[in-house]
Amino acid sequence: MRTVRPSLRWACAAVCAALLATGCAGNSTSSAGSTSSNDPIVIGTSISLSGAVVLTSVKDGYQLAVDKANAAGGITVDGVKRKVKLVVLDNRSDTNTMVQQVRSLVLSDHAVALLGSCCQQNIDMQGQADALKTPLLMGALPVELLPAGQGYAWDSFQSLADGADKFYELAATASTNKKILMVNTNDAQGKATGELWGGLGEKAGFTVAASKAVPGGTTDFSDVIQAGRSTGAQILIANMTPPDCFAMWKQMKALAYKPKLAIGLQCAQTPGWSSLGALGDGTLVQLNWTDSAGLPDTRMIVDKFAKKYPALNDLGSVALGYHETELLLDAISRSGDATPAAINKALATTDMSSALGPVKFKDNKSTTPSFIGQWENGKIQQVWPAKGAVPLKSLAGLN
Repeated sequence: MRTVRPSLRWACAAVCAALLATGCAGNSTSSAGSTSSNDPIVIGTSISLSGAVVLTSVKDGYQLAVDKANAAGGITVDGVKRKVKLVVLDNRSDTNTMVQQVRSLVLSDHAVALLGSCCQQNIDMQGQADALKTPLLMGALPVELLPAGQGYAWDSFQSLADGADKFYELAATASTNKKILMVNTNDAQGKATGELWGGLGEKAGFTVAASKAVPGGTTDFSDVIQAGRSTGAQILIANMTPPDCFAMWKQMKALAYKPKLAIGLQCAQTPGWSSLGALGDGTLVQLNWTDSAGLPDTRMIVDKFAKKYPALNDLGSVALGYHETELLLDAISRSGDATPAAINKALATTDMSSALGPVKFKDNKSTTPSFIGQWENGKIQQVWPAKGAVPLKSLAGLN
């Protein structure tokens, strides 16, 4: 089962401006949220549950929070307990379908608020939320990538810069020459990520000894590997799709290139990484959640979903969905009348902790903690920050 990958969190920067420029926001329309105290409060999501991206684990997190609220009799709005109805529509990874479904959720199902999908779809959905004047609570979008909108989209997630900072803090503890081989896909998103990570690396005392941009679908990485070898780079930062990463890791082994530290951006969160077996052992990954960081509701999430989702990154996606929904339900409860305008106003004063950590919005964004994990024997374990972490292991598969 494919689930949301933190990799997908990165896949937005390049196209944000273009999509906004094409007017994907749709026509301005007032929402028609239900306000009767006898009806359940409807919230909705157009989420990708099939096609190129499958976010089943995020959807499970949404439902978990709604079920928990309803099991307690509902949420209290203006002194009255009201049940919550979550309407879930599969947009099949199609933006046009998502646009239609969002309008249907608000105008036909009378959803008073929306939950997000992932990555680029979240950006696309922002325009719809603004046009419909209906609050949208999203994660799975690095906070730097949320465009300035009209104030109806709210993003609570980790930041690209935090992930880079955490990686360099960890890398500073390893015995390396601090020379980096940076490999990115040759699109605008890859370039932006490479520039951000490279710039922060230089500030942290590292040197980008070699930087390569490769097309998606590359199978021959010999020139990239040669660049790493010739410059003596002992740290690898690979920002590529999973198949490209898998191919490069195999060729590094074959060509005896042995970086001492490696992180996979985009690629290493995927459960498919474990298919590399021992070759992938030691590879690092940026995480938005771990089961050892002491975050709220960790035990409940693990107890309910560890059997269905044994991989740490999948459980993190459940936590993400739960986190988004808890924030939204809290705002609805504090809104006073459960209308979209009042909910949107209440979101601005959010001050709580949920599954991804503490939340206070500034400019509609709230940054949640980042963690660094490491693949070992088919599993990801937190290695940074030190609290709750296991010791960093060597890049065993390539050595």
